[in-house]
Amino acid sequence: MGISLAAELWVRTCGDSNIPFYHLYILVEYLFLLKIFQILLTHYVKNSVWKNLNFGFIVIWIFNVLLYQGWHAYPDYIHALEAFIILVLVLTWFTKMLKEKVVKNPEKTFEFWMCSGQMLFFSGNFLLFLFSNFLLSADDPVYMAVWIIHLILNLMLYSIYTIAIIWVKRTIK
Repeated sequence: MGISLAAELWVRTCGDSNIPFYHLYILVEYLFLLKIFQILLTHYVKNSVWKNLNFGFIVIWIFNVLLYQGWHAYPDYIHALEAFIILVLVLTWFTKMLKEKVVKNPEKTFEFWMCSGQMLFFSGNFLLFLFSNFLLSADDPVYMAVWIIHLILNLMLYSIYTIAIIWVKRTIK
């Protein structure tokens, strides 16, 4: 929310593009999701893997922002990389859950809903993120259709997050 507020203030005061804040949003989102998956996969993935995922993504992000695409370009490749890594982590969590067979009703857990939302959102948007520069130059109807699909996936992600939070509240009581 802080990044969104800063981006809105930036546009209102400078009138310039707020794309640099999108770069920051991707970094913050990635690090936050990585921390969640580190907690979910504590004994399943080595600590060195988490350090490499953190450090490697930050280095690639810095390279992308400073040397490759720059602050004012749409961060399509870095967002596609984030989507790919999150999808691998989601699949790892589902594999772990299915192998362990500890949870009788996974659909009643926060982890299941959070991972389901991530799977739906990032798998649906992976190609959009990867080829977004091509889509930005597409005809108006194609451009609008693609972003409407993105909007629907976004709404579904946050609806699934709501379900996840509801299950957390139920398990606390």
